Amino acid sequence: MKSSLKLLYLIFGVFCINSLYGQTLDEETGFLYVKAEYLYETGRYDEAISQYNQVITKDPGYKDALIHRGWAKYAMAAYKGAKTDAVESINLKGINAEAAALLGRSFAQMGNEAAAINSLTAAIALDNKNASYYEWRAGVYEGDDQLLKACHDYEAAMNHGSASAEVKARNLCGSKPKPKAEDTEVTSTPNTTTTSDNQNPNELGENEVLSQGTKEPETTPTPNSTQTTNTQTETQTSSEGESVVRVVDDSEPVVVNDNLPKNDDTVNSLKIDEELVVQIYGQELGKRKITEVPSILILADENGKVTINFCVNKEGIVTSAEFNGSMSTIAKKSLVSLALRKAKEFEFAKGKYDSQCGMMVFIIKPS
Repeated sequence: MKSSLKLLYLIFGVFCINSLYGQTLDEETGFLYVKAEYLYETGRYDEAISQYNQVITKDPGYKDALIHRGWAKYAMAAYKGAKTDAVESINLKGINAEAAALLGRSFAQMGNEAAAINSLTAAIALDNKNASYYEWRAGVYEGDDQLLKACHDYEAAMNHGSASAEVKARNLCGSKPKPKAEDTEVTSTPNTTTTSDNQNPNELGENEVLSQGTKEPETTPTPNSTQTTNTQTETQTSSEGESVVRVVDDSEPVVVNDNLPKNDDTVNSLKIDEELVVQIYGQELGKRKITEVPSILILADENGKVTINFCVNKEGIVTSAEFNGSMSTIAKKSLVSLALRKAKEFEFAKGKYDSQCGMMVFIIKPS
């Protein structure tokens, strides 16, 4: 009897120790993950990668550690590593939109346009409301000279709320935002001219060119007649079985040019110190007043430049920053990470545009 009790105590003790150990391990992993996420969100990608490494060593499937490490690697121009993390995440947890998008962007940077388009298409299929996915695929199409497809995606991104895609859609494709038609219902009467086409005239058909709107043919008014312009009617049946004529306004949307930055590449050159000059240009950003220049200390032993693509909102806050490897001559991880972080610390005066996107070039000339 005593032997049986000792055995039970031993089993219970081992169970408690294992439970406590598992709980401690989960808490430690969670702490490392929170720290990694903070570093990732604040643009300290090299430090974030180090923390994610520890999380993934303990539990490869822990939350979004693999995907976020992949995005951090992408930000540091480690595109092969980013692709590997995307693939590993898909193998471990199944495909999702974010993993497919990371895979697509990595393929694009590695020069595999076909694989990039396939992966980004999968991302869009999994999340068709994400403007970034359309915009990224548009960039691949544009780089591959598939301009019609690029315009289609830029317009889709624009209609999902991307201000930077709207600039591209208008300047590259001549597209305009899809207007929100306000319909008016009236009771039908005999001899009323109607159309049986139920398609919204402001929506493009599958094979239509994006840069061309759908317009009614122009007519010349006759004397004493009332001219109806840019409207058409269509007949629908209400839930009560009554015929209803819907009058749809097909007028051209008002183009607000004041909210669309020009492709002005005036350069604003800021001399930080004897070893560093920062140049800012693109979409009138070179003319926009800077209210806050961060303190920047760069220790480097090579001449060259680190180029960052960035966007600024109406409030003057930098909303995005991404390393541009093709326009950089330095890709050292520490310098790229510093440039990305400092680009986000610039502040601009309030402006009239929802978004302006351009280049910030860190030109390094060590003495």
